[in-house]
Amino acid sequence: MALRTHKDMRKGSGRGPTASPRRSHREWFQRSALAVGFAVLGYMGVTSSLAHVVAKGDPASAHAMAPGNGIILAEYAQDTFTRGLKSESNSLAANLSRRALLAEPTAADALTVLGFQAQLRGDTEETDRIFSYSTALSRRELRPRVWAIEEAVGRGDIVGAIRNYDIALRTSKDAGDIFYPTLTKALSEPRIRSALLAILATDPVWKNGFIAYAADSGSEPSGTIALFREGRQIGLTPSNDLRANLVNVLMARNERDEAWTYYRTFRSGVRRDRSRDPKFALEATVRAVFDWQVGTDTRLSAAILREGDGGLLDFSAPPSTGGTLVSQLQLLPAGTYRIEGRSRGVEQPERSRPYWTLVCQDGRQLGRVMLPNSNQDGGRFVGRFTVPSGCEVQTLSLVARSTDDLMGVSGQILNAQLVPG
Repeated sequence: MALRTHKDMRKGSGRGPTASPRRSHREWFQRSALAVGFAVLGYMGVTSSLAHVVAKGDPASAHAMAPGNGIILAEYAQDTFTRGLKSESNSLAANLSRRALLAEPTAADALTVLGFQAQLRGDTEETDRIFSYSTALSRRELRPRVWAIEEAVGRGDIVGAIRNYDIALRTSKDAGDIFYPTLTKALSEPRIRSALLAILATDPVWKNGFIAYAADSGSEPSGTIALFREGRQIGLTPSNDLRANLVNVLMARNERDEAWTYYRTFRSGVRRDRSRDPKFALEATVRAVFDWQVGTDTRLSAAILREGDGGLLDFSAPPSTGGTLVSQLQLLPAGTYRIEGRSRGVEQPERSRPYWTLVCQDGRQLGRVMLPNSNQDGGRFVGRFTVPSGCEVQTLSLVARSTDDLMGVSGQILNAQLVPG
């Protein structure tokens, strides 16, 4: 049976669909607030007593061992409630909770049970009273903090809701797993970003963890980019690795114009009509699809290494093995392009030399440019590709071909670039 919050019940009491002008700003909280509340019902405190250890796995036995302990009795009440989800005020869980509070007035688990039961009954006043008392007792309790978030949203208080998220994330090591997904999905809302940035400006302990989650999860890339852009005013500076990951997420969603626009914000001087990083100089843990990417075939060896002021591509392939050594995604306009560069250490018969290729996203190959042996013309190579209309995304790759040479294929690319012409 689907559960409804007390605000859902009020909305269903005959008021029309236009009764809540802030609905678009509230849905992201309301959709899962009660579900999150039940998800955190299982979090219990840890003490050194044997009864508390037993309570983690068998609250009923722990209560039998320590019948006068209000905290353990509250854990027993919570376990009983989560097993049956009964809302009646005279249920076993309710009676156990009241007994627990008589023995220990600060037993938060007992207050949580009574608060959720009142919410299930639609008793808004009782729910608010219980959870208000619980949040006043402790800032560290997640379950009443969920109520405080929902209660703030019910009043249209986005700032208050974000403040309660902040309290939960500051005081509980478990809160990030629960609240980061919700906050990330909410980043598309300007008012929520504004309230969140005000909190991030105070440099909370959870700031870096949340920023990394928002970038890595890919659940709301456009909202995350907006947060990073607006966050400049408070000194929010995500790493280029996080930014590159966002570019890759956008491309995976086929949002290539957005991906390219954002890529340009942290890779200076890049242009759409040519390849990038001709000297393999970029140092990055995470590379965007518009950067050089070494191949993933474990049978091949390819690495971008530092040398002098730049770098180089070092590669090798065993006999009878071929595949992609390095690649870079392109968004070239239709036209003619020239691939040029220089190699070192390539010494192979023509039939087994590596070659450059440009392939459309739909699989059309636009040609091959064979690498000459490096003892010819100082290892320089040049060739041309023509990009037709309708081929908006391309991949430039260096491909190794299989050879029967017992030493396999090896060499280095000192520089390479694709330019108009």
